[in-house]
Amino acid sequence: MAKTLFIDGLAIELTRKKIKRVNMRVKSPDGRICISAPYGVPEKDIISFVREKRSWIDKSISKVRTRSENNPAAAPVSAAEKERLRRNLRRRIAVRLPLMEQKTGLRSNGWTVRDSHTRWGSCNTKTHHINFSLMLAARSDEELDYVILHELVHTIVPNHGPDFYAVMDRFMPGWKDIRRKMNR
Repeated sequence: MAKTLFIDGLAIELTRKKIKRVNMRVKSPDGRICISAPYGVPEKDIISFVREKRSWIDKSISKVRTRSENNPAAAPVSAAEKERLRRNLRRRIAVRLPLMEQKTGLRSNGWTVRDSHTRWGSCNTKTHHINFSLMLAARSDEELDYVILHELVHTIVPNHGPDFYAVMDRFMPGWKDIRRKMNR
């Protein structure tokens, strides 16, 4: 059950969970600030945490809102328009994913398009199932290929350590420039 805290003019959505650390996210497309905290952390510590992270919060809210304004797939659209974007993205993935699998020798065990607003994609490292964000509908084929490769690499390297980046470099030497462009 989420509780709203008002800290220095910010509305913070606080959820208590069985976790070890305080986690904070700024959600797209509206810039909501969500914090998950362990049950035992006092509210005064959460207030201090928010105040310490204020410049990061402001920067993240600005980034999320700019990204939403520049990405039609993230902006509020009708259900029919969202379904059109989803169909188009599915067609693109159905063509590009097999090409990337053939190029790399890496394989997924299926994929889904989700209406995610916080990440471009994700990979279940146990099942090798990939989720792609509907936000990719407004991105170039080059950017889509980057996300496809990124998630395929997670089928063999579950983290973002040196081995992960070595595989990325081998199959897409310019991936850092693409990532930089996507995260502006």
